[in-house]
Amino acid sequence: MRRIGLGLLAVALLSGCGGDPAAAPTGAAPAAPSTEASAPQAAPSPTDRRCADPELNDKQVAFPGNGGFLTGVLLGAATSRTVLVLAPQASADACSWLSWARQEAAAGYRVLALDFAGEGRSQRGDGSKPSADVLRAVAYTRTLGVEKVVLIGASRGGTASLVAAAAAEPPVTATVSLSAPATYAGEDAAAAAARIAVPVLYVAATGETSFAADAQTMYSATTDPRRRIALVPGRLHGTSLLTVTADGTAEATAAVTEFLKANAAP
Repeated sequence: MRRIGLGLLAVALLSGCGGDPAAAPTGAAPAAPSTEASAPQAAPSPTDRRCADPELNDKQVAFPGNGGFLTGVLLGAATSRTVLVLAPQASADACSWLSWARQEAAAGYRVLALDFAGEGRSQRGDGSKPSADVLRAVAYTRTLGVEKVVLIGASRGGTASLVAAAAAEPPVTATVSLSAPATYAGEDAAAAAARIAVPVLYVAATGETSFAADAQTMYSATTDPRRRIALVPGRLHGTSLLTVTADGTAEATAAVTEFLKANAAP
């Protein structure tokens, strides 16, 4: 099968999602991984269906991780020149993004919802950090022939995406942070913010005071003039800002839509 030869393995889809993170202990930040993609060591079982949607079975892909493989759901037309890399929050995987990912794929984007190492169908890496997994997802998407790569992360996925955006070479196109804590599991997004030289959108709910405060701190540390911040009403967290209908959803969705339109159209 040609996809296997390219390191693009179609396997079963993901299951289970949801859950908000709690801050984790800090530690040393990882070295940036190579942006060279190669064939993964193994493939998840094609009979292990996840996300309870057999129509998406052929949308599961695998690509190199740190000592194994990472997996994700790849949606959208192969002709799309812009890809959104979606990094999930704690206690969630690629499934948590599916409703919004489908919407963006229908709008013309290529969308890769990622499983972090040791979660979903991804293998557990040796000392892998979430930002390293995001960078490996970026390397994989660049083998697809896209021109623009946008990182969108929820909570710990937002922290990882901001750290990855500061390290990516060549640079990504833009980054969106949804309820990202300033630090998480050794990843320091507050420090990384000052090194990000691409458009960034920080989104958080004012009812989550610590996350809103972190968003303001990171926004202030970001020097790129295209940076934006949207502090929306309510208490929604992470992916829920885009996938749950409640106070703050309309404002968060509008902010992300306008930011993508301005900086990374399909």
